[in-house]
Amino acid sequence: GFSLFTATWVSVLSAFAAWVFVMILGPNRMFRDTIVERAHIYLTTLLPERINGFLRVTIGESAMASAERVGTSLFGRRNPIFQIFGIVLYLLGVGVFFIEAAPMIPNRYVGSWQ
Repeated sequence: GFSLFTATWVSVLSAFAAWVFVMILGPNRMFRDTIVERAHIYLTTLLPERINGFLRVTIGESAMASAERVGTSLFGRRNPIFQIFGIVLYLLGVGVFFIEAAPMIPNRYVGSWQ
């Protein structure tokens, strides 16, 4: 049977697949006036507005104004820091592969031609 671990992972992956489906296909004409379009509107418009309103009430207007300025400076325009960070992550991944995995090729499961 299913263990709790398996059920949890199936639930998480199903929820992620549903989220991706709604985010990609929600604006499509085929889903006009359906639950998919309503879920897309909720996730992209209503939920962010509600979170914004909740944060304005809890942390205050001045803190929200500061957070919006920081968000705009980080995500609202081109930012070379994120590009450099992405390249560093990529190079670290390639480096880990060559240090950890490449010496194990060829082996019983992977031929030298791969």
